[in-house]
Amino acid sequence: GSILRPVKRCILKMIKIKITKEQIYRAKKLYTFSQLKGSITKGQSNIYGALGEIIVYDINKEKGLTVDFNSTYDYDLIIAGYKIDVKTKRTTVVPKPEYLCSISAFNTKQKCDFYFFLRINENLKECYLLGYKDKKSFFKESTFNKKGTLDVNGWHFKDDCYNLKIELLNNFK
Repeated sequence: GSILRPVKRCILKMIKIKITKEQIYRAKKLYTFSQLKGSITKGQSNIYGALGEIIVYDINKEKGLTVDFNSTYDYDLIIAGYKIDVKTKRTTVVPKPEYLCSISAFNTKQKCDFYFFLRINENLKECYLLGYKDKKSFFKESTFNKKGTLDVNGWHFKDDCYNLKIELLNNFK
């Protein structure tokens, strides 16, 4: 069945997976552009975003679901008929429940059904599947933060964005 499972959130059930060399190779071939429109990191994290899409694609293919790459401004993948936008951040640490999942204010008009949130270690060895939210719930439950203000982790927001703690996401199964 689907990897989506709405649950009452009480324990972060993040899934850690090993990244293969083959997945990294495919991610490097996925995109030829140097900067994504609306990218918070101005394109510096393209490999992480592409790798996140490859990983989500592979996991769902292994589950026997129909998965298509349909990378547009609005979404990255179509999984079992749902339009999925994969949001991936680079990390150097194991994500904590209070860490934030962000969507740039520039991207609020995306025509997707769900956001999938991932963190990939900057050494490209591990991926943390954090969870997901349907688009409507994400914007209803998230907090808006202005560019330059301080976040809970001591960073300054690089763009106007909507943020939701990892612990408030729905678990993947």
